[in-house]
Amino acid sequence: MTLQTHPLRRIFARIFPRKVASQLPKTLLRAELFSDEEKKDLAIHYLGKGEMALLQGSLIALSFFESAANLDGSNATLWYRQGLAFFEYGSEEGKEKSLLIASKNFKIALSLNPNYFDAWVAWGNALLQLGRFHDEHHFLIEAKEKYQRAIALGNDQPREILGELYWDYGIAWSEIAKHSGEALDVRLAIEAFQTSKSYQDNPSPEFWNDCGKAYLEMGLLVNDSRLYVQSVDYLKKAIAISPDYFDGWMSLGEAYSQLYVNTMDERYVSKASDAFANASKMCPRSSDVWLGWAQLLGETGRLKNDAKMLRLSIEKCARAASIHSEDPLIFAQWVESLSILGSSTSRLDLLIEAEQKILKATDSFGDDAALWHAYGICLISFGKYYEDPDYYEMAIEKLQYGLSVDRTDPEIWHALGLAHKHYANLLNDPDLIERANRFLARAMDLKPVCPALQFDAACALLDFSEIMDDLSSLEQAISLFESLLQNFKEAILHHPEWLFQYASALEWLGDYTDEPSHFSRAIEIFSHILLIDPDFPGIHHRIALNYMQYGHVTGETEGYKRAIHFYRLAIRQDEESDQVWLDWGICLIHLAHHTLDGAFMNQLYMDAEEKISRAGQLGCNGAYYHLACLYSILGRLQEAMEFIHKSLAARSLPTMEELLEDEWLDNIRSTPAFAQFLTALEAKLQQIREE
Repeated sequence: MTLQTHPLRRIFARIFPRKVASQLPKTLLRAELFSDEEKKDLAIHYLGKGEMALLQGSLIALSFFESAANLDGSNATLWYRQGLAFFEYGSEEGKEKSLLIASKNFKIALSLNPNYFDAWVAWGNALLQLGRFHDEHHFLIEAKEKYQRAIALGNDQPREILGELYWDYGIAWSEIAKHSGEALDVRLAIEAFQTSKSYQDNPSPEFWNDCGKAYLEMGLLVNDSRLYVQSVDYLKKAIAISPDYFDGWMSLGEAYSQLYVNTMDERYVSKASDAFANASKMCPRSSDVWLGWAQLLGETGRLKNDAKMLRLSIEKCARAASIHSEDPLIFAQWVESLSILGSSTSRLDLLIEAEQKILKATDSFGDDAALWHAYGICLISFGKYYEDPDYYEMAIEKLQYGLSVDRTDPEIWHALGLAHKHYANLLNDPDLIERANRFLARAMDLKPVCPALQFDAACALLDFSEIMDDLSSLEQAISLFESLLQNFKEAILHHPEWLFQYASALEWLGDYTDEPSHFSRAIEIFSHILLIDPDFPGIHHRIALNYMQYGHVTGETEGYKRAIHFYRLAIRQDEESDQVWLDWGICLIHLAHHTLDGAFMNQLYMDAEEKISRAGQLGCNGAYYHLACLYSILGRLQEAMEFIHKSLAARSLPTMEELLEDEWLDNIRSTPAFAQFLTALEAKLQQIREE
């Protein structure tokens, strides 16, 4: 009697090319001629021939497997071994469809023996491979369930087997987490890896890499730097065991990069770069290496305004694109680095190159949120270059489109906030800065432990408080600055601008409240910057201003004297600063008013005249008004009136209210010339209002 075609042949025909399947011979066996023992032996014989044939890549194996199944179809081990053979065959590139046949074999084996531990594990492995190959979530869920069945049956299994099982189980949860984005799924992966570790005496580099990547993924989801540190510890174990392990170096570079983003500690930049450099030596044709490296350098260059880092990022992007020209993430980083470099160096050619790249990329990959983020950055850079609000309008439009693709991307919310902030600064528009605050707050909600986001949000609140004269926003800004400085102490040495903005906020709070302690604290913070970077732009000037303000609110001459010392240092730093010369002269006038020694007072007035005149020579229009004030104090009333008129012509005259209240103008206000001037000025202002 001729045996009927086994159902597996039909499955085989659906998966493999019809031409190949149709050429497979049908094995004819008269099973009734053999005893039960002979059938079992013959089935094992055909099973072995099938395994060997499939190992050699020959699809004739199906005929042997079919014969074995016809002879001993109730043998669960036979189906299990056939499944393993197809699993091995399907694990090779281009042969992944065979994993479906493997799954069918394992399913049959388990229908015959539901307590078959090895079959549950193998079925889970096949489904896991299918899930990775097809990027389909349901295969991963099924794989997880098969592993759970195996775990329930595995109490008597050797430690090394349980170690492998929990490792696979952890991988399944990690893959599921990539689809779900849920921290709970990553936590379950980590728990599985930790259980696996408890069963292993000498874990392999691959295990440490998988475990480290799970902690890295958890860090990305919950923004906890401690998880990145743990990830690094595991990944270092992987490369310690195998220094030539490419995946380990690659993962280590990613972990150090995220540590830098979350802490802005410069030490991690060099460590990440070293890891990417090692990975690139092992696999120079991996675009992922060059992209990861480019992203690190681009972020560092942006945060530090470092042109060298940005150029290196651009070079790495070009290298990545030469390997994989269809990856939108490469072009997103390329455009961003070109745009920021063009903006910081005033290179229009770089901005044009960035624009050309992003136009082409968005035409090809219009549904990629990272590209729309890069497009926004490009247009913001154009806005800075041209000081043109239209570019900020366009940037906002592109970024909003990016949010329509992915509303959970903190980078897009951050860029949208910055676009509104720059736009607001250009137009001095309180509504725009208020929106900027909202968008930056949203970015912080999505990525709460990110110092760059926190710093930008604090700066936006500070800007809003100055524009709107709003104490509440100022206090919020100060709170954010203090949190930043408290939580990221290691990064302060590399980011003195944090201290500068914090001290500026305290200075503004002092102006608001007339509380001397705020000026004292601002001076203390500015002085810390001097220790970190003695050449920090404008630092001596700001310390001088705060000492002068301290003198105003306390009436103590020591504040003015200390201010004069720092004005001298400020001029050494920048001899052509008209504002420093002007402020120095004003400070000398204040000190003269607190001096009882007549000769010293006259000397101070002479010095003040010299300093303010120098400011005027350098182009400071405000010098005219303050010379008028000085000459009024000195009784040189005709000269005072001359400079009042010059100040009006230069459009640097203060408001009418200030002209009437400024005590330095007391002497000149009593003159007919000044009264006539005020009458003419008021008439002119009335005419302007009527028009």
